[in-house]
Amino acid sequence: MAKGGNFENEVCRLLSRWVSQGERDDIFTRSDASGARFTARRKSGKDTAYQSGDITFSDPLGEPLIRIWSIETKTGYGGKKKIKDTEGNLVKKINERWDVLDAIDSQQKETVLQRMWEQCKRDASAVLKEPVLIFRRNRRSPCIAIREDYYASLVDIYGYPPMKINMVSVSLSFTVNETKTSLVVMALKDFFSWIPEPTFCELSCK
Repeated sequence: MAKGGNFENEVCRLLSRWVSQGERDDIFTRSDASGARFTARRKSGKDTAYQSGDITFSDPLGEPLIRIWSIETKTGYGGKKKIKDTEGNLVKKINERWDVLDAIDSQQKETVLQRMWEQCKRDASAVLKEPVLIFRRNRRSPCIAIREDYYASLVDIYGYPPMKINMVSVSLSFTVNETKTSLVVMALKDFFSWIPEPTFCELSCK
């Protein structure tokens, strides 16, 4: 199995332990072809229930979360970008990083994090769900990225995360209508410790 599939399975286990208070690890599973079936059917005007994003549920206990969140998962490095001259000839390949600070100081026209978020947001918008991006760089811990507005609504309910939790707020510029999207990024384990007993009616706040 490709490392992307392995990471999706890992996220399924982590989410399962979170919603079951550590008692279960089999509540969530990978969606069909990691959401590809949903995308294909959507193009032909057909819906596929609970198959948007990369994660769905295999047990009814997971249905409330998947009804609220559209979860996109990414892992690895950003990969190599091909640089071509005006005639289309390959000049060189450069590594694209996954650094959150790329949103501030990178010379990339579109950062890796921005591309990941745009895909996450697009899939979530198609089914009117909250976009949630869970990603992990190689040899690093999983992180979660959510909209700053969504984070603020969770703060209203659960209070601010403990001071020991490190977070980054990132403002990403999107080409659509020249709007900006601000994200809050934190370690996934810290998100779980901040909200140890999720109440799904509260997680659905807008």
